[in-house]
Amino acid sequence: MIARYVIIIIALLIAGGLLITRRPPIARAEPPPLTFSLVGDIMLADRVGAVAKVKGTGYLLAGVKDILTNDDLTIGNLECAIATVGTPAEKQYTFRADPAVLPGLRAGGVEAVSLANNHTLDYGRDALLQTLEHLTKSGIAAAGAGRSLTEASRPVLFDIKGRRVAFLAASRVLPSTSWYARTNTPGLAAAYDPARLLREVKGARATADVVIVYLHWGIEQALTPEAYQRKLARQCIDAGADLVVGSHPHVLQGFEYHKGKLIAYSLGNFVFSNHDRHTAILQVTFGEDTPAARIIPCAIVRYCPTPTHDPAARAAVLRDLERRSYGARIAPNGLITPVP
Repeated sequence: MIARYVIIIIALLIAGGLLITRRPPIARAEPPPLTFSLVGDIMLADRVGAVAKVKGTGYLLAGVKDILTNDDLTIGNLECAIATVGTPAEKQYTFRADPAVLPGLRAGGVEAVSLANNHTLDYGRDALLQTLEHLTKSGIAAAGAGRSLTEASRPVLFDIKGRRVAFLAASRVLPSTSWYARTNTPGLAAAYDPARLLREVKGARATADVVIVYLHWGIEQALTPEAYQRKLARQCIDAGADLVVGSHPHVLQGFEYHKGKLIAYSLGNFVFSNHDRHTAILQVTFGEDTPAARIIPCAIVRYCPTPTHDPAARAAVLRDLERRSYGARIAPNGLITPVP
């Protein structure tokens, strides 16, 4: 009789939720890692475009295609208009590429570009609008330029492996205020007053899992950033950026960590009309833990980025980059880590 009462009491406790029973923990699947490749200036005009048309559009990125097509997203800075219209601006260098060479960029693994730089409007607004159209047709996303200020400023969003990635771009190097995007005027996203950029970064942080900011800034050929660049990069991270990448100096600059987030001040040229120039691919993998970053040294050979396989040459590039960095260490395998 007592046993029967005990059984009844236990049943009532279970039904009422008063008896805690051990259950196996629910296994939560970790999100798959995302690997991004970041590269510097891509210029498809003049001699570069002429060689690409002769050798085929796959020529320019043939040496790095395996790297760029085996990641989740590749982003670079497109340093030219892609158009057949317009007249050259009154400036020293103006770049306009034949749209026929553009498909090779996408086939080589580049999925997104920044247009916020001092060459996108070299041939005027009509050429800019054509550039946007040709990029869309080629399946390449563009940030930092648009048909209005709103379009130029807003992030490009990607949904990759169940996570949302936001990509924003802006420039601190523009020939004239006439290049600025306005409310109803095509143009570029400027960052001289970073308030709007920082608002966009904060907004992207609210909905995205990873936020990448690409900035055109600094002084050409300078091996170290200006004080304003270090300040702006930190402001972007404080606003919610996970990674800040720069271009414009045409040379490789160093790295810095702020609040555990990486800043790459300049990735130099990538596809360009100079030879034997050092360049690199920055790869950052976002997983469950702290993002892992590594640099892959390359050289520009006949306009094409080509991985550097010589151990001594690789080591020299990595040593130089570490010397140019701020509180960042670069291992012989290219792994970038903050100094403890």
